[in-house]
Amino acid sequence: MGTDSTGAFAEWDEERYSTNIERFDEQHKRLFGLLNDLHTAMNEGHSEEEVGDILRELERYTEYHFGDEEEFMQNCGYAMDCSDCFYNHREMHEEFADKVRELREKHENGEYVTMEVLTVARDWLDAHIAAGDEDQNYADYFQNEVSDDYEYEPGQLYHDRTASEDPVPVDRQSEDAGVRLDSDIYDGGSLSVPEGSVAAWFEAVVSEHGDRTAALVRDDGEFVERSFEELAERAKAVAGGLLSTDLRPGDRLAIRAQSQYEWSVLDLACHFAGLVPVALYPSASDDRAAQIIERTGATGLVAAGDVTEDLALAVETVLAFEDVPTEEARVLPGLQTDGDEVATVAFDVASPAEKAGCALTHRNLLAAAESLREALPTGPDATGTCSLPLAHIYQRVSTYYLWATGSAVAYLGADEFVDQLAAVEPDVLVGVPKMYQQLYGTVQDRLGDMGWMKRKVGGRVASYGEGIVEGRGTPLKYRAANRLVYKPLRQEAGLSNLTYALSGTGRLDDHLLYFFRGLGVPICELYGSVGTTGVGALNSANSYVEGSIGDPMPGIEIAVSENRELLVRGPTVLGGFLHDDQTGAQTLLDNWYHTGEVGEVGPDGTLSLGE
Repeated sequence: MGTDSTGAFAEWDEERYSTNIERFDEQHKRLFGLLNDLHTAMNEGHSEEEVGDILRELERYTEYHFGDEEEFMQNCGYAMDCSDCFYNHREMHEEFADKVRELREKHENGEYVTMEVLTVARDWLDAHIAAGDEDQNYADYFQNEVSDDYEYEPGQLYHDRTASEDPVPVDRQSEDAGVRLDSDIYDGGSLSVPEGSVAAWFEAVVSEHGDRTAALVRDDGEFVERSFEELAERAKAVAGGLLSTDLRPGDRLAIRAQSQYEWSVLDLACHFAGLVPVALYPSASDDRAAQIIERTGATGLVAAGDVTEDLALAVETVLAFEDVPTEEARVLPGLQTDGDEVATVAFDVASPAEKAGCALTHRNLLAAAESLREALPTGPDATGTCSLPLAHIYQRVSTYYLWATGSAVAYLGADEFVDQLAAVEPDVLVGVPKMYQQLYGTVQDRLGDMGWMKRKVGGRVASYGEGIVEGRGTPLKYRAANRLVYKPLRQEAGLSNLTYALSGTGRLDDHLLYFFRGLGVPICELYGSVGTTGVGALNSANSYVEGSIGDPMPGIEIAVSENRELLVRGPTVLGGFLHDDQTGAQTLLDNWYHTGEVGEVGPDGTLSLGE
C-alpha cells in the first residue's frame, strides 16, 4: 500500500484487497478513507479539535467494525465478535484497536501525536486484508460453505460451526418431572385474546374500520390507498377462487413470493377459505421449498415466476401468484373455524427444513397481534411498514397488529425500502438489524453531503445517543444539533413521524442503537421466535436497558430454568409441531416453551441472554 498519484495516503487496490463481498469491502474502504482524512488534517495543520474528531471517529469505527456483539457475516454489515470469528484472528484486531485507542488518548491528554498512527494503521491494513490473509479466507468460507438461502440470524453461523463443541443447555426432563425454575416468573400482565379464527377477527376489524386505509400499495411509482373494505372484498374473492380449484378447507397451501399487498390478500383469503397457509421464504432454494412442502403435506402451491418441474410435481395444484383465480364465495368456511385449530405452519429461516415446523393456531396469531397492540398502542389512521418477508412470522403478526389498531400497512420493496420511506412517513417502522444497517448507511451518505460544520455535528450523534440510552441525558448543545442537523435528516429520510421503530430477530449493534437514538429515532428491541409467534419481550425506547431483552409483553410469562434456559409461557406459544416427535417433547413442557437459549437474571432483576 502506498500513496497514489492523486496524493491519497492509503490507496485502495481492488485486486489486492477486495474480498468480493460488497459490504465487507465498504467497511474496509471506510477505514482507508478515515486514514486519508487524518493524514490530510495532520499534514495541512488543521485544528487539534478536528484531528481529535477524526481520531475518535477512527476509534469508534474500529470498535464497530471489529465489534464485540454479533457475527460480521452475510453481507458483512454486522459487527463481528472476533473471538468467535471462523479464523479467530482476534489478536490482530486487538492490536490495531489498542494502537488507535492509545493515540486518541495521547491526543486528548495534550501529547504530541506523530504520523506514526498512519504508518502503523496503513501497514496493519495491508497485512490484514491483502490477498491470502484471513479475511480473504473468511470471504471464501462465506461464498463456498454458506448456503444460498441463508438469511442473517445473529450468531447462527457460529452456532452451526460450534454446536457439537458447546451445546446450549436444554432441559431434557421427562414431561412427568415437570419444569424446575431457577428464577422468579416474570409476568407481562393479562391479555384479552379475540375468540375464533383470524377470518372472524378480520371481519370485526373491517366492521369497525371499513373505509379507513388498510394498505398503501405502490402503483406506477405512486402509493395508492386500499381501504379495509376493499381488502376484505378482494380476499373473499380470492378465497372463492381457491375453493373453485381442487383445494378444500383444511388443506395446506404453500405460498412463495416476495412481500407485497397481494401476499397479504392471499394470506387472508386462505383464512377465509379455511386453508392453512405455509409460507416459503422467496429466497429459499427449490430443494428447501420441496422439503418443506413434503414435510407440511401441502397439496397446493401459489408461486411467483416460473415453477420447476420437480416443485410442481410435489403438489397437486399449482397457481400463479400473478393470476390467482377469483370467484364469488357462496360459503366462507374460515369464519367458523375454531381458534385452537392450526392457522399457519411456519419455519425458522435459520433452521434446516427437516426440523419440525411450528404449527401456529389462530389463537396464537391473534394473541401476538393483541400483545403488540397492548405494548405499542397506536392508531387508528397511523401507518406501519412491511418490507420484510411475510414468511417471517414477526412481519406477518406486525401487519395484523397494525390492522387491529385501524392503521395502514405500507408495502415497501425490500431493496427500495429506504428510498420509499420518505413517501409514506411511517408511524411504526417494522425492522431488523440488517435494515437499520442499510438505513444507517443512507443517513451517513446524506450527512456526508452536508457542509463541514454539520458533518462535524453529525459525527457526534452516536455519543449523544449513548448518553440518552445510558440515562445521562444530553448536553445543552444537543438541542441546537437536533434542530439544525438531526431533524432535517429525519425529515429527508421519512423518519419524522415515528412513534415506534421496532428491531426484531436479533440484537441491534450498540453503535446503531446509539446512532439512531441520538438522531431522534425511538428504537425498541423485540425478543421473540417462531415458537412464540414472533413476540416475547420488549426493550422499549422509553425504558431501554442495555444488554437486556426487556420486559415480558402482555399475556406472556418468562422464567429461567435450573439449567439456565430461557422459558416462555402464554397464548402466543405455538400449538405444537407438525409431528409429535422427540423435538416437541423436549421443547414444550408444562406449557413452557424451551427456547434453547441461555437466560440470565441480573442483580437488578433484568432479563438477558447469557453466553
